Amino acid sequence: MISKTRSLMYAATPILALALMGQGCGSAKQATGPDGGVFRSKDRGVAWTQLKTLNVGPKQGSIANVGIATLAIDPQDTKAVYAGTEQNGVIFSLDGGESWESAAGIATGRVPAIAVDPKDKCTIYATRENQVFKTSNCSRDWTAIYFDPRSIKFTTLVVDWFNNNVLYAGTSDGDIVKSENAGATWRVAYRLDGYKINQIALDPHDSRLVYAASDRGGLLKSTDSGTTWTQIRKEIQEFDGSNRANIISPDPSVTNRVYTVSKYGILQSDDAGATWKALKLPTPPGTVDMKAFAVNPKDSRELVYATDKAVIWSSDGGQTWTPKKLPTSRGASVILYDPSSTAAAAVIYLGSLPPKS
Repeated sequence: MISKTRSLMYAATPILALALMGQGCGSAKQATGPDGGVFRSKDRGVAWTQLKTLNVGPKQGSIANVGIATLAIDPQDTKAVYAGTEQNGVIFSLDGGESWESAAGIATGRVPAIAVDPKDKCTIYATRENQVFKTSNCSRDWTAIYFDPRSIKFTTLVVDWFNNNVLYAGTSDGDIVKSENAGATWRVAYRLDGYKINQIALDPHDSRLVYAASDRGGLLKSTDSGTTWTQIRKEIQEFDGSNRANIISPDPSVTNRVYTVSKYGILQSDDAGATWKALKLPTPPGTVDMKAFAVNPKDSRELVYATDKAVIWSSDGGQTWTPKKLPTSRGASVILYDPSSTAAAAVIYLGSLPPKS
């Protein structure tokens, strides 16, 4: 029986994957050359460290050329960081991003969603194309546990923090599917007529409250663990473009507060989506494509979002904002707070992607 204690003894990255990722040694300072991959800041974006070292047996490679689609942190062990990439499957770190490994069994292809089981640190889920993958042995190997026979893509994935046997996944065709047995079987919980599901999020105070953000279909909300759903469109219709929602983000600290990021900008609700207000941003509504957004889990007044050009911070709940230059020329794709860091010394990770032509 394989022990569920994490170990650095994993299968080496294939030579082909190493070639795709580029070569070179990692460094604590941002190096010249490829400036992609993952970055970390401990001072709210004043300084960034490029986390690029790839372990390949006795050698070191680099992830500086890798496009990052998503990031996830294990809430039980925040040194364990998982990244879904654009072409190289899943990579993961067990030392807070200082070094990375390639995940055996899912080391190729685009992985847009990763979810760590909040009660079992060695169980992680990921999506690639029309498949859901799972590892139960700390990424030693991954296997496909579900596939959709249609030409769709799974876009988002989340594990219920209260009942870790419950999973939700969204598709490019507008389906929200649910499993109640840790991914063994699935059923359609809701179908949104061809509108892409961009993100699913559970309320951190009541996991029965489930939100979803869709492309052109607005927002969805369930108060009974996905049994019934309400579409939120009229409530946001005064904000032009808000029905094209990319991100849905419940506040980790404030009950019933939830944010959505859309073509319009950033909207905030303090009553679980019944009413909304727009945050005043440094740019006019509809003029900036926001790639990433996060709320500091230890200080709900601290908000951050990113574009292809900058990372923009607020320390007063969105009343005022301070833009700072990105650490990469490639643009931001995802922002993630380390949940174990303190409010005064927040640690934040940033994934990067080349801009779309």
